[in-house]
Amino acid sequence: MCRPRRTERKEVNVMKFPRFPLPAMPALCAAAGMLSGSAAARAQDAADGWARALPGWRYEFPRDHFTHRDFKTEWWYVTGRVRAASGKRFGYQFTIFRRGLRPPLEQAAVRSHWVVNDLPLGHFALTDEQGARFYYQQRLVRGAFGEAGFPLPGGGAGQSTAATGTDTRLAWIGDWAIGLTEEGSFSVKALQPGAALDLQLRPRRQPVINGNDGVSQKSGGAGNASHYYSMPRLETTGTVTVEGRAEPVTGLSWLDREWATNQLAEGQIGWDWLSLHLSDGSDLMIYQLRGKDGKADEYSSGTLIGPDGAVEHLTHRDFSLTPVPGHEWRSVKSGGVYPILWQAELPAKNLKLEVRAVLPDQELALNPVSYWEGAVDASGTRGTGKLEAEGYLEMTGYSGALKALRE
Repeated sequence: MCRPRRTERKEVNVMKFPRFPLPAMPALCAAAGMLSGSAAARAQDAADGWARALPGWRYEFPRDHFTHRDFKTEWWYVTGRVRAASGKRFGYQFTIFRRGLRPPLEQAAVRSHWVVNDLPLGHFALTDEQGARFYYQQRLVRGAFGEAGFPLPGGGAGQSTAATGTDTRLAWIGDWAIGLTEEGSFSVKALQPGAALDLQLRPRRQPVINGNDGVSQKSGGAGNASHYYSMPRLETTGTVTVEGRAEPVTGLSWLDREWATNQLAEGQIGWDWLSLHLSDGSDLMIYQLRGKDGKADEYSSGTLIGPDGAVEHLTHRDFSLTPVPGHEWRSVKSGGVYPILWQAELPAKNLKLEVRAVLPDQELALNPVSYWEGAVDASGTRGTGKLEAEGYLEMTGYSGALKALRE
């Protein structure tokens, strides 16, 4: 039974902005003679000048860790669960979004430090599980004069790679940053009043491509999709600081990368996204897009990664993610009512899990859109064997429908 615990909230909202105001950028061309992801998208650019996410994208790394200026929206999304030697457990979310304001051809026509082409937005949240405290902050800056950056790989277009020490920053807003080392590891650095992160993330798996034929379809129609990959099992070390006390930590993290221009359709009001590291060495990601009737639609999808790294794409027919009635938490800030106990099932895999929030109140109450993103634990069975899992759950559209991804 999921029993709510009282949560102490520490929120700081700096220049409030919607939950998903995302960006735009270009992909570099693939090898000569091949149709690159960028070329495939440009072949059907709309009249507004932005590329669409179309089938045939060929992912290249480390290129695709960097920005994609041809597209209007983009994010670097990291979640993780870590432990200190003292036994304390923490969950964290660190995200940098970019929302394109001017398409590439317009960007090239104007060269000025005063003119901005994108809006950078950051979210950083930390869950102190034993202390029952939830910290979060939002940052939005204009992005001019080095306030924020989304450099191209190797520099280019007037931008440097912004190397700092052994890291190359992929995206940053002030002193918040996600970086990439020459060895292929990632770094995450962020701080807010009462909480800070300084983490190193080492991949234990190759990048996992979500969806089919290079796209993750979100609604009907060409281009209503994203290019979407995950780094699902990142060995994590570093330091978490809470109320001035720094503690070394270890654990696992998950990085999601998406870029797109259009995604949601009019009838879709939000989604539920779940990522889990299972005790048998498997990794699971599922998301369900919800309609106005609250039901999951046909574009819900997921990915199952086996202990050996084998990847299976999941359609909406392959899984169910169902809230357990009577286990909800109501936000006094947004009025949203969020399920905090779920049943996840993959019938063909004989996999059944109960997913429960470690704290009921892990809502980022922002203006004008609030959402719930927090640490979850899970337990259940796969066939006759028992399983445990840790991960993250995101719930959107419970305190108002999302509109930004339809634009």
